Formats: sequence, C-alpha cells, structure tokens
Amino acid sequence: MTISPARVPRPEPQLREVYLHPGQEFVATSSTLLKMILGSCVGIYLFDPVLSIGGATHFMLPRCSGRTPSPRYGDVAISNLLHRFHALGSKPGVVQAKVFGGASMLHALRDVSVAGIGQIGLRNVETALEFLDEAAIRVVEKDVFGNRGRKITMFSSTGETKLEFVSGADGD
Repeated sequence: MTISPARVPRPEPQLREVYLHPGQEFVATSSTLLKMILGSCVGIYLFDPVLSIGGATHFMLPRCSGRTPSPRYGDVAISNLLHRFHALGSKPGVVQAKVFGGASMLHALRDVSVAGIGQIGLRNVETALEFLDEAAIRVVEKDVFGNRGRKITMFSSTGETKLEFVSGADGD
C-alpha cells in the first residue's frame, strides 16, 4: 500500500520565539512569538496591521533624565522602537500599541512616594502612555498595575496577545 504525497501530514514549521529582557527591543518582519515577563517593568507591543509587522520593547525605568541614554529607560526604549517601525514604513496613525506591566511587586515599597524610590511601576506606565500619546500611537489594549507579575506573548504577524499572571514577588 502506498500513501499519496497529498495525504502525508506535513510538519508545522517551528515558529521563532524571541524573549525580551529589560533594555531589549525587537521588530519582527516575519511570524514570531514575542515574549516577556514583567513585574514593575513595562512592556510595549506595537503592531502595524497594514504591514503585518510586530515589535516590542521591555524597559525598567521611566525616563533617562540626563543619564547616559539606554533602552532600559522608557523614553529611550519607546523612541528606539518607534524609529524602527518608521524605518520599515509604518505610519503613526496605523500602528497600534499594547501596554503591560507596572505592578507594585514589593509590598514594602507600595506606599513609598519619595522620588526615585517608590511607585516605579506607576511611573513606568505613565511614561509609556504619555510617550505613545505624544507619538499619536493608539493604545488598543492595556493591562497594568496590581501586585502580580505578568507573562505576555504576542504573535507578531497578527498582533494577538496572550496574558498570564504570575504570583507577586513577596507572596501576594
């Protein structure tokens, strides 16, 4: 007995996965799973439905403010990511953003409001939303704050995201 070639099951091609750490960004021009785990850090996923490209950045501090520019700061990270999208032909009115993270992971720091110490997650989210608004990028999905970490995956060619919660750092 022979099996016709049309009936032989073909294996699915392995989808590329990119895991972003703080200070990293990535733009995918082919189907890729973009992943990150966030606590007080913020992750921004961008999707251009016209060009079917997706990208992301993961930052840990809100603004560079005179320090050496680094993508670990939100203002630098978002600017870098937007620049890469524009270089590929994306238009601001078309690109969509999804914003995640900004949790208050350590119970002891939740009520600390001294500049530079407490509420880092809150300040990270504020920076992300302000920067995206100034760049005319529409936020279509947002899951921020709280006291639990998040694991997020985005399929770069559709913009579809999957969100999972992980327990807080201090047992919450």
